Amino acid sequence: MENIENIENYNAFAHPVRTLHDIIWKFQDLESQENDDTVIELNKLKVLDNAKVQIPGLGEYEMTDWSRKQMSLLVGIKYDRWFNNASPADQSAELTRRFARSNELVRLRTRKNDHLSTDGILRGFVSPKYTPVKDSQIARLMLLALRNVDPDMRLIRANITDRTVSYVIGIGSPYLIGGPGDVGDVWGGILVRNSDVGYASLKISLHLTRLVCRNGMTAPLKNAELLRRKHTKGILDDNLLQLLGERLIEVPGQLRQSGQIMLNASSVFIANPEEEIARILDTSNLPKRLLTPVLTAFAIEPRNTAFGVSSAFTRAAQQGFSPEERLEIEHAASAYLQTH
Repeated sequence: MENIENIENYNAFAHPVRTLHDIIWKFQDLESQENDDTVIELNKLKVLDNAKVQIPGLGEYEMTDWSRKQMSLLVGIKYDRWFNNASPADQSAELTRRFARSNELVRLRTRKNDHLSTDGILRGFVSPKYTPVKDSQIARLMLLALRNVDPDMRLIRANITDRTVSYVIGIGSPYLIGGPGDVGDVWGGILVRNSDVGYASLKISLHLTRLVCRNGMTAPLKNAELLRRKHTKGILDDNLLQLLGERLIEVPGQLRQSGQIMLNASSVFIANPEEEIARILDTSNLPKRLLTPVLTAFAIEPRNTAFGVSSAFTRAAQQGFSPEERLEIEHAASAYLQTH
């Protein structure tokens, strides 16, 4: 099923999203549709013949791809494989039977949706102790922390899926690294990735976007990660704002240092790019199915250098992969450049 909440880039938002202020507005709009979380025993839930989940006191809710996956793990099945060729009635009976056998408590993350025929969207099954942090809070934290670094708060890209929210805030203006035949124009920024449905922790990192092909990567520095926090109480306190503010002061210099690493990698010769790409996939625990798209991307800009190999990964990451997969591929390219 297609992700109900999937928005591939900021141009797809109903309200144009070009700055951090714009995306705060978008987050607040989405958050205004959220219900209070429900902590409930699994045995109180029922899956109907229409594949909706009946939640006592709330009504019928449609699952996202992500919440269906979480539900499948809770009841011990692989949904598509288990229910291949099963009728809706069979699916309902089996899932309801498995729910009935469990006393496990879960926290349900739900949202209203006026465009659906049901009462809304069941976005996530998380632990009762799970403490989600609103994306608007995180964005406002970035607004305060960046006010002395870059007042424009322009966005290079933004994505919302049923699993995560991620966006890159541009810092300063694009700048040229090496000559046109080397790295080219690069725009440094801050990547923010969050999930309020249990997919991943909050992560804020330095990020680079190469403008000639719009591909990006986590900055190839060992200290590129500015902040990582699990979803627990007190995640956004005053100490966190101070810590982030102190780290962001160093960002412009760190971004230029990252650019120099990319430029240096453009002079590191790679005799067999295909073998090198296969090795990176293996050491990064990325699926082997990525080999073909990365090689295809390499053929577009064939450079037998460490930079050319890393650029093939980041270019391939734009070709039909989810934002979550894209970030994994970009991180692998960054980790690779750190070794050169």
